[in-house]
Amino acid sequence: MAFIAGAAVVSAAAPDDMDDPAAQEHRYGRCVEMAEKAPDRGINLALEWQSQGGGVPARHCEALGLFYGKEFGEAAIRLESLAEDMRLGRDMPIRDGKAFAAGPTMIADTWSQAANAWLLQGETVRAEAAIDRAIAICASDDPLYATLILDRARIAAADGDYGLALEDLKQVQLLDSGRKDILILIASAARELGAYADALVVLDDYQAIFPDDPVGYLERGNLLEAMGDIAGARAAWLKVLNLAPDGPDGEAARANIQRLDVTLNDPDVAAAG
Repeated sequence: MAFIAGAAVVSAAAPDDMDDPAAQEHRYGRCVEMAEKAPDRGINLALEWQSQGGGVPARHCEALGLFYGKEFGEAAIRLESLAEDMRLGRDMPIRDGKAFAAGPTMIADTWSQAANAWLLQGETVRAEAAIDRAIAICASDDPLYATLILDRARIAAADGDYGLALEDLKQVQLLDSGRKDILILIASAARELGAYADALVVLDDYQAIFPDDPVGYLERGNLLEAMGDIAGARAAWLKVLNLAPDGPDGEAARANIQRLDVTLNDPDVAAAG
């Protein structure tokens, strides 16, 4: 998430540097870095900058501080407002006596940031609306376009629309054949749609490329369980624990194994299943 190319950490620009583009880029870089590392401090820097006329870059830094501080809804609201102001040329930095003009890519990227913030907030309807705005603005030959379609696929999956998710993921494959990392997402979407044979083929391809990725084994366990191979699912999840015992993948695998063990060891639970 960046509005201007980042820069090394430097001292904040003084108010009399407001007309110096290089100083402002340095200030933006420092603010964004602080927003990521220490969100509250980054927000304070952004608010101070806004009081000195920092405009859209300063407001974007504030939005990032809210995002990294897990205030996703507040971040999304600000990012949507920023995208609209960028479209109108309002509150933009001054370059050579003229307001800096944001191009379609920059505006689309800001809408995408808003969409991802809404997704993390659990507001999938608002996330869908924001990503649709981003895609409508972005040209299909823009390198950003494939990323936006991938974002829409993730949002669709979060909303349970695995058909749209799979359609979008396949479009990303056509747009960027080098994106082998999305094979795991395709396998997951196919599994959710009950296309187990297709999911297994794609998952095999993914694991041939990324043999030690715990996510691959986590998905293999999910797929094998859906196919009725409980022993195979358990073995796959145990592999996850061998590769990554800590973190979200390990936690998910451990929870799945515990759930299986309860089902297998409790006759009442097994009968209910």
